[in-house]
Amino acid sequence: MYYGSFVCLHFARFLHDPIVTEEQRSAYEKIITFLDSVPSPQFPDNLGAFWDESVKALSAESINQIIDSTRYSIENPDLFLSEKKDEIERYMAFKQSDEYKNSPMAMIQAILENFNSTSGYYDVFIPAMKRLSKPYAEYSEQIEIANAKLLQRFAILS
Repeated sequence: MYYGSFVCLHFARFLHDPIVTEEQRSAYEKIITFLDSVPSPQFPDNLGAFWDESVKALSAESINQIIDSTRYSIENPDLFLSEKKDEIERYMAFKQSDEYKNSPMAMIQAILENFNSTSGYYDVFIPAMKRLSKPYAEYSEQIEIANAKLLQRFAILS
């Protein structure tokens, strides 16, 4: 349930174009097989409830604002990083704090990162999405460029 919400929130906007090539059809079938067979990540009850409440709190308007902000940040990474320098520095400091490290969101992020690393998300699902959806492939490339600039500009240590 939680994983399906994540997949829908993040990827639905890239799936508006029709499937026209055999490569897209193959990628689509790989995605369906992956989604049908991947188990949901296991959240402890308290984190599952937190996730449910967080997802319920997202309105269509707030999701659109997040999408617009993300689009702006990856289409204009140098400008975005300059404009948001102070906020990014505060966020990076917060992510290093015990408050964040002990928060439900940090715990959910750790569970999802582990799940994505072991489930085939990165080596099956994402490559298939790139083959299925040209807009997603372009978005993914922009994210990688913007992330490299972020890491370079702020010398981020994982």
